[in-house]
Amino acid sequence: MKIRNLWTVLVAMLLVSACTGGFRQPEVELEGMQVAGLGLGGGTVLVNVRIRNPNAIGFRADSLQYELFLRNPNAQGDSAWTRFAEGVHTERFEIGARDTETVQIPVSFTFAQLGSAGQQLLRQGSFQYRAVGNVNVRTSFGGRQVPFRKTGTFTLSGGIR
Repeated sequence: MKIRNLWTVLVAMLLVSACTGGFRQPEVELEGMQVAGLGLGGGTVLVNVRIRNPNAIGFRADSLQYELFLRNPNAQGDSAWTRFAEGVHTERFEIGARDTETVQIPVSFTFAQLGSAGQQLLRQGSFQYRAVGNVNVRTSFGGRQVPFRKTGTFTLSGGIR
């Protein structure tokens, strides 16, 4: 009887160790953006963030912290990027084992925040963006911050590239 209990404890320890040590970072990508509404002073865009869970266990996310930057077409290097919006999305979501979910985050802005990127959007129909942030992931084995970073082009006709 003691050997069976010892065996059960060893198997449980191996499983816990494999699950915690073998947890792979979920993949977080900016999938798309669309204008949700416009007013006289600004508007709201819906930012779609795709999260893929490569693990054999599901997890929940308590929050998603983000910063969005727009590129000034008249500047060079890192100084070309201007912070457009930042915030924390606190609506919880769950992603099953080996599953992919898209989370939609509403981001409000003013036209003044668009700056030269807004002028470029009106002239050329597109602008470059950068999104960075972290997803606060919780599993039964603990929590961790999963970073993401994406640079691309937003076009009025086709959305994100």
